[in-house]
Amino acid sequence: MSEEQPLIANSFNDKTSNGVNYDSISYSAIDGVGDISVIDSEEIENEDGCTASQASFNMINLLAGLGIMSIPYCFKIGGTIPSVFFLFVLGFTAKYTASLIGKCIKKDNSINSLAVMGLKLFGKTGCTVISSFFICDLFFSMMANLILVKDTLHLVFPSVSPYICLLIAYTSCVSLTWIKKLVTLSWVSLVGLLSMFALFVILVFNGLNTPNAPGSLFERQKLTLWPESTLGFCTILGIFLMGYSGHSVLPSIYLSLKKRKNYNPVLNFSFIWIIIFYLMFGFTGAFMYGQGTLPQIVQNLHSTLNSRTQFLGTLISWIIIIVPVTKFALVMDPIAVASTIFIQSKFPTLNTDTRPFFVSLRTVIATLVLLASIIIPKFHSVIGIIGAALTSVTSLMFPILSYLKMYKNANRPFHYFLLAFCFIVSVLGTIGAISSLKD
Repeated sequence: MSEEQPLIANSFNDKTSNGVNYDSISYSAIDGVGDISVIDSEEIENEDGCTASQASFNMINLLAGLGIMSIPYCFKIGGTIPSVFFLFVLGFTAKYTASLIGKCIKKDNSINSLAVMGLKLFGKTGCTVISSFFICDLFFSMMANLILVKDTLHLVFPSVSPYICLLIAYTSCVSLTWIKKLVTLSWVSLVGLLSMFALFVILVFNGLNTPNAPGSLFERQKLTLWPESTLGFCTILGIFLMGYSGHSVLPSIYLSLKKRKNYNPVLNFSFIWIIIFYLMFGFTGAFMYGQGTLPQIVQNLHSTLNSRTQFLGTLISWIIIIVPVTKFALVMDPIAVASTIFIQSKFPTLNTDTRPFFVSLRTVIATLVLLASIIIPKFHSVIGIIGAALTSVTSLMFPILSYLKMYKNANRPFHYFLLAFCFIVSVLGTIGAISSLKD
């Protein structure tokens, strides 16, 4: 695949565009019935695609958002036992629904986004609904990333206008969206991952260089075993849901793999790694600050810096700038793919595989994010509500519904139970996110 080729295939067959679903299609290669032979997409190899490690960089960077800084706070308000339990349960649930997306694409390799999956399985209405959910989810995530970079730049350079900081953040983010291949973007993701790990190292370093509590690993604080309140418990569910979101990007990661049979190993490694990282971060921060843990652990770090660790404040700020910038392009890709498909349907003669179209479309989307960030500069204050409500649909419930629709021989009682569990978690997480705005 040359640098001029698109990140993933943007075209799909005529049956998709006509809204044909799977009720009238059978697959002998999968179910052992019917008369249509389907190529196993796991046997398809992309010579210039991502290796398993490169895909893991993208996957972990997708999961390891800056919400990780709220994990110690979750241990405080949600209690250690429920926090650890739901970190595992929601993590493995999200990993399972991610594998269901892979199974759906394996059965039909013309699926290259959740929007196409919704169109094929649930018709135009289903496509509209799921597209609205995942586009809003990703668009709001890009807004939050852009605003976070702007706010942090203004903190580092207070004399610079916030609007200038926003333009600098926009320029930094949009330039990475012009990278066409995930194999290239994976190295950008690696920078983001190293930055997140550096944040953990800084947390530990500060704890070892602070002799007395709070903020010391030598005078560890007592951990709260159970939630402070019911609303505190609900709040951690919303935060954990955000931490395990990103399923809208999974079709891009699946199709970018050099060997698609590596998809499940990539999921297993990425989710296990991120669960362990969340636990390490949560326990370290909670041991250092206990009941004084603030919603963002960086707030605690800045308050306990001493003469030996003062330089860490600036270092933390630059890490918080780097991480959202590295995530921006990865989060945008599914929106760009869905937009390309829509434009193809309206203007079939337009060549959407050209470099100018690729760059122009992503620049336009990034500009819309910029304008929205100017109009609603504090939108990130409600991102928890939208995240809990939207990511639970795109990351948990929709993959289950799609799998049940596509695989008639699926274990339905188990998946109905899982669907109900995800719905309850979504409702409770949204309630917790709303209540947290009062703090």
